[in-house]
Amino acid sequence: MKISIFLIIASCIGLQGVAKPFQLKKSTANEGLSAPLSEYTSYTSYRSFEVLKYTLHFDWYDILKGNSLSFEAISDILFRPDSSPSLSSLTFDLDSIYLKIDSVVSNGKKLPFTLSRDSIRITLDRIYEKTDTGLIRLYYRVVNPGENSNIPQRGFYLYKQGNGIYQTVAYTMSEPTDAHRWMPCYDDPSDKALAEVYVRVPDGYVAASNGELVSDSLNNDGSRTFHWRENFPVATYLMSITASKFSIVQSHYIDNAGTNIPVQYYVYPPDSAAAASGGGVNIDTVVSMISFYASIFGDYPFEKYGMVGIEPFQYGGMEHQTISTLKRSYEFNRMVVAHELAHQWWGDLVTLGTWKDIWLNESFATFSELIQLQHLSKAEYESELRQYADSYFKEDSIARYAMYDPPSKYLFGIAEYYKGAWVLKMLKDILGDSTFFKVLHEYRKKFAYHNATTSDFEAVVNEVAQTNMAWFFDQWIFNPGYPIYSVYPLRVGDSIFLTVTQIQTSAPIFKMPVEIGIYSSGNLSILQFWDSLSVQIFKISPPGSVDSIVIDPHNKLLAKYYAQVTHSVSSSPPGKYFVLSNYPNPFNGKTNILYFLPRAANIGLDVYDVIGRRVESLESGYREAGLHIIQFDSEGLSSGVYFCKLITSFGNLTIKLVIEK
Repeated sequence: MKISIFLIIASCIGLQGVAKPFQLKKSTANEGLSAPLSEYTSYTSYRSFEVLKYTLHFDWYDILKGNSLSFEAISDILFRPDSSPSLSSLTFDLDSIYLKIDSVVSNGKKLPFTLSRDSIRITLDRIYEKTDTGLIRLYYRVVNPGENSNIPQRGFYLYKQGNGIYQTVAYTMSEPTDAHRWMPCYDDPSDKALAEVYVRVPDGYVAASNGELVSDSLNNDGSRTFHWRENFPVATYLMSITASKFSIVQSHYIDNAGTNIPVQYYVYPPDSAAAASGGGVNIDTVVSMISFYASIFGDYPFEKYGMVGIEPFQYGGMEHQTISTLKRSYEFNRMVVAHELAHQWWGDLVTLGTWKDIWLNESFATFSELIQLQHLSKAEYESELRQYADSYFKEDSIARYAMYDPPSKYLFGIAEYYKGAWVLKMLKDILGDSTFFKVLHEYRKKFAYHNATTSDFEAVVNEVAQTNMAWFFDQWIFNPGYPIYSVYPLRVGDSIFLTVTQIQTSAPIFKMPVEIGIYSSGNLSILQFWDSLSVQIFKISPPGSVDSIVIDPHNKLLAKYYAQVTHSVSSSPPGKYFVLSNYPNPFNGKTNILYFLPRAANIGLDVYDVIGRRVESLESGYREAGLHIIQFDSEGLSSGVYFCKLITSFGNLTIKLVIEK
């Protein structure tokens, strides 16, 4: 999800209310499965059964005509026991405010059921053993509160033409857990199932959904029924139905096997020309994006790709499997289109195991936006990277949280998108492009059409890279925050002592490869080192004069830098001892104090308040000649002015410290 045509096959399928449902042929347990049942086991079972297939029948004729705010529905659910060897009941998620159950039937018998606010428990007609499959049918009504109700629209949305709304539209939008407000279901991403959808609409309307269009039938009463079938497992939050008076613009993508995969834009009529051949993003642009992603992620994984542009829609876009929903004002936005398309690999093909793993969806799709932009324009890519960092830093100043298992309020927070994209970029930089993309291919191979957790992805990284990257995941994904570096270069004789300090608070000390740019007579040379301590001093012996030092000159780290990024190189007075002004100063928490001894000596380093009382003894005893650094923690001291005094056998020096809390 982003924050902020066709061949008609005729057949006659009708819906005449609950008493006379869609006329379907009798189903066998395995009907419609495109692989053996064992190939589609769920990642984690929270219940004693798993759903294998949903077959949904919706009558949207009256709601689209403006005659009703509710519609009749039928759901056939194919299931089998999972953790239970003998299954006698089923419990599905169901919001009883929006769904009104009429009856439940299996094998020609009505089944008893009990309702709560958010679930339905159905007593089965018999005991189902481990090797059995069962099929139940639920008759129900979906109640929509309408645009002006005090009850919010959730899961299913209906907007009527007028009052600024271009034309009547009905659609479902479920992420993360609103599917149970328009269909009884196992509303958890770990339980992926096949899906089939029949939707009756007025003639002139088009209903778009997941998978392939099996038929578009004109009924005897002048209505139309669209029949869609998703041949690959889909999570409930990725199931979608949208209906309006769309124009359909189509093209195709040919994969490596020579399969012709339809690519479609469903747009309001005024937008059809732009979708077909607009000067920005159009249908051909989308085909080229598919080709680009396929070249680096592996071929497109589903039977079609479509996009539906609608309004009102509260998000920029939503990656419904094979049929992304886009806010109308973003339907030709390159970054939004690229984001939702990338989700077909990362989110739809490989689906997050739990909502704690949301970054596996959103960070991957946002990172994919970046690499498709980098492919087109390095300058735009670098500009976008900076904007991502700035947006993340701004959010982090308000709410700091880890990418893994974010607070519910920040399930779709900026860190999940922009920080996560940066994290994947930095992982790529550390592993190297070749190894990183091998990781993605192996990740896809292991979890295609299934679910994966953060630990699953970490295990793939370790396996492919042949190293333990736990340190990287711990600091960037399982912990919040980012590094803040302070760099101070000092020339002593022919050498430069480079002091690198991490001064962040409420975040771990980061282990990262840090690049230092050394400018000499206009030429730039790069020094790279691994920084993993709160304070480190590196000795550099440059061959000639040094004009300035620049940390991270190529913008490889998601980090901030204290004071200026570019530092002039100061020289120490020959044969002199000195204490450098601490940095940062003023400070809150910790600061660093550097002092230089021209020869070995006994020293004392103490902190005094403004009336001369010693409040902290930092160092004492014998010290060798050279540059020394010590970190001073001001915890327990109040805001104000303090003095740090260096006492040696050849003299004393004092600097001022300012604490601001």
